[in-house]
Amino acid sequence: MIRAPKITGDTWINSDPLQPHDLKDKIVLVDFWTYSCINCQRTIPYLRDWWHKYKDMGLVIIGIHAPEFEFEKDLNNVTKATKELGVEWPVVLDNDYNNWNQFANKYWPAKYLINHEGFIVYTHVGEGAYKVTEETIQSQLEELNESLSLPEIGSEAQEHEHGKVCFPATPELYVGYGRGHIDGSDFSNGEGYKEDTEYSYKTPKNIREDSFALIGKFIAYNQYVQSLEPDAKLILHFKATEVNIVMDTDDPECKVEVLLNGEPIPAEQRGYSVGEDNLVTVTDSKLYNLLKSKRRVDGHIQLTAKVGNFKAFSFTFSGCEE
Repeated sequence: MIRAPKITGDTWINSDPLQPHDLKDKIVLVDFWTYSCINCQRTIPYLRDWWHKYKDMGLVIIGIHAPEFEFEKDLNNVTKATKELGVEWPVVLDNDYNNWNQFANKYWPAKYLINHEGFIVYTHVGEGAYKVTEETIQSQLEELNESLSLPEIGSEAQEHEHGKVCFPATPELYVGYGRGHIDGSDFSNGEGYKEDTEYSYKTPKNIREDSFALIGKFIAYNQYVQSLEPDAKLILHFKATEVNIVMDTDDPECKVEVLLNGEPIPAEQRGYSVGEDNLVTVTDSKLYNLLKSKRRVDGHIQLTAKVGNFKAFSFTFSGCEE
């Protein structure tokens, strides 16, 4: 077993800075996350369930918030997202990636369970394995106190995981020029990115599957692209049951029209961020849900700047049917 490194950081949410003596004779579950990551968001109901069940039995959960995008370094943004997502346990900002590097971590989300002697006894990367994780938490708590009366393993959230059929969905797509595939397969505009320069992108002859294209005036930055005129379009060719995008804006008001295959998204497939008027109102630097379907959808989502200009950072997807 490997001894867990000391968790460091001056900026904490939901707690004063935790010191080694605060964690003495505790079981510690470390969760590396960042608030715009949909995979991280999907684990939060399970973390919340464990927090409520076990915080009075010796479990401490520490969320280490390691930002993927520049706007996720902002304390106000993280504090607001933490409240909106229902994260109740201590969270430390890891903007300098010190904890990330000390744990030799490479993924969002990633969980490390530390026993009462300070050794890492369990690691899990990504979503899933909730039952195994909770079983391991319980076994460590029992080592700490054999007289504990432990609750039943599982939660309401876990019940929703059953009965799903999954397929390979479109992989995560980064929209800025610095994070896409090296071969440029994410980006279907024949002229390629015009880096850090205003440019009017032409309509491509074809938008490859699992890629996107820009039409109209945009400026492409390392982490995102930004529309620069009314009716500038970003078109995504995807296969998934769920489509999410991380967006932001510099404008006091920003509205983005969302269409599926050139038509309004049917109500039963419309993401929670899309209004009945087919518009997404971009207010904060965060993830927006565009499509949520019980069955696989193959097609094109079109984002069009209608009021103000939008910044698009990345797309994430789900490939599970209910």
